[in-house]
Amino acid sequence: MRLLKALELIKSDNLISYHMPGHKNGHHVPEVFQEILKYDITEIPGSDHLHDAKGCILETECLISRLYNSEKSKLLINGSTVGILSMIMGLTGRGDKVLVNRNAHKSIYNALEMNGLNPIYIYPEVDDFLGIPTDLKLDEIEDVKICILTYPTYEGLCYSIKDIIALCHSKGIPVIVDEAHGAHLFLHDQGPKSSLELGADVVVQSFHKTLPAMTQSACIHIGKNHILSDFQLERLDWYLKTLQSSSPSYVLMASVDAMLTVVEQQGKALSQELEFNIEAFYKRADHLKHLKFIRLKNGDITKLLLSIPLDNFFPDYWDGHVISQMLREKYRIQSEYDTATLVLFMTSISTSKDDFEALNIALERLDQWFEVSLADKFNLDNSDVIDKTMGKYNVVYRTIERENNFVYSASDAVLMNKKTVNREDCIGCIAAEYIIPYPPGIPILVPGERITKAVVNLFPKEVNEVKIIIEIAEVYNE
Repeated sequence: MRLLKALELIKSDNLISYHMPGHKNGHHVPEVFQEILKYDITEIPGSDHLHDAKGCILETECLISRLYNSEKSKLLINGSTVGILSMIMGLTGRGDKVLVNRNAHKSIYNALEMNGLNPIYIYPEVDDFLGIPTDLKLDEIEDVKICILTYPTYEGLCYSIKDIIALCHSKGIPVIVDEAHGAHLFLHDQGPKSSLELGADVVVQSFHKTLPAMTQSACIHIGKNHILSDFQLERLDWYLKTLQSSSPSYVLMASVDAMLTVVEQQGKALSQELEFNIEAFYKRADHLKHLKFIRLKNGDITKLLLSIPLDNFFPDYWDGHVISQMLREKYRIQSEYDTATLVLFMTSISTSKDDFEALNIALERLDQWFEVSLADKFNLDNSDVIDKTMGKYNVVYRTIERENNFVYSASDAVLMNKKTVNREDCIGCIAAEYIIPYPPGIPILVPGERITKAVVNLFPKEVNEVKIIIEIAEVYNE
């Protein structure tokens, strides 16, 4: 019996609650919550135990494993973050060297810091204007404990991860993947494949990001052909039990179970319908004059990347921030995020044909508005504006890669005495904080790295002060 069915049976018993939680089946809460909170129970007979699943939760996890073709899959009730922390800390020991892409989520950096790991970074290629990663390659490999990758990226880049996995496995190095944005990939026959299918050892996915499940629902998969030791698997399981609550949300887990039914019964058909609607959307959007959509090679087709042609790019008048704001205020359309040069729209099998129609119409009207209201105003050479605005992001990260300023692990650095200094006074010091410009969300400074003039020149303009390690700063400046 699956989880949602078990909860429905418990609900039908109309039990008088003398157990947790304190709302007692939804009493004294707003009416909008009352029905859903009848599913918000604790570990009572019939509800199973997340950390020692033998009943309905195990049934649901077995279905996840079968759908995703894993050796084993486990529900996560604290989002992908807890899975990422657990797999990194479970598979490494303090002081280990690990390969990791520099454009990693903060939870990965947190895990590196918590376990005192020494990262060896893989730097992505980055589009200078859009500020997003466009490729990631690994040609050589060092002696490391594990390789940690992000796939797909936030914007949907799916690079040749299969080649990286093969190279690492040839050296006996496990590959673990933050695939928070890829839980839907297995539904699409065309396009990029999931890293789980391509041979990754451990993969974490967020159901809620790209499938119809509640926020914070996620899972962790063990690959069928993994190269992990029994000890690593035991430590991984220990961290999952340790870092997650002993009072898991049955509402979140039930939303996953409901999502699985949709995916199992309608997933392929809905994904095909989505692909058809996306292609129709692009065909119509191709007629826009002052906006264009970027389609990444090997990109996740469900991510729509809107950009402004260089000839029409004018910060604060016609840029990503302005367009996103106008879509919200005039057309009730909320994008996922925006930068000066980019607006990201996330679709899923729950995005309807009417939703695409609304976005097409809104963009056409904005395009016409620019034609009538702003085109003449900006009928001039904007090359100087573009030159000043472009982030030259690839230069930024090639500079960081070349500088290679590692001195201490982040876990050691954050425990040292610190002080704050002005931006111009931090050169030669050791950083005690992260500096992460958005876009593209890749740290240009990590605690424990020496701050050079080249790196300071890359700081966002709003960074006026920097936290540094006192002892190192004083020695270096003598």
